[in-house]
Amino acid sequence: MWNTIIYDADKYCCEHFLIDAYKHYTGIYLAPKLLTRGFFNVQNLRQFERVHAPSQHTIVLFRDKNKAHVGLWIDGRVLHLEPHGVVWQPLDYIKRDFERVTFYEVI
Repeated sequence: MWNTIIYDADKYCCEHFLIDAYKHYTGIYLAPKLLTRGFFNVQNLRQFERVHAPSQHTIVLFRDKNKAHVGLWIDGRVLHLEPHGVVWQPLDYIKRDFERVTFYEVI
């Protein structure tokens, strides 16, 4: 059985959604690798393999000067959480708002 995180509804964000979606699609629970004291830490992505192109279930990290966002590559698009809800969008659409996009595989 998987460990479960109980999220505060006001603090549920894209990182928590990524953990839940990855567990749903792959059966792998990423919270111990991604969270530090309950919070997402971008530095934890060093535990993953950075790849040049996404494939099924690749973690997609978007960064800009003032923001970061994360999603999951599913069937040629990025599944991620926006303030209005879950969306499944083409990469080009998301790149409009972010300068850098990097991809990570679980190893």
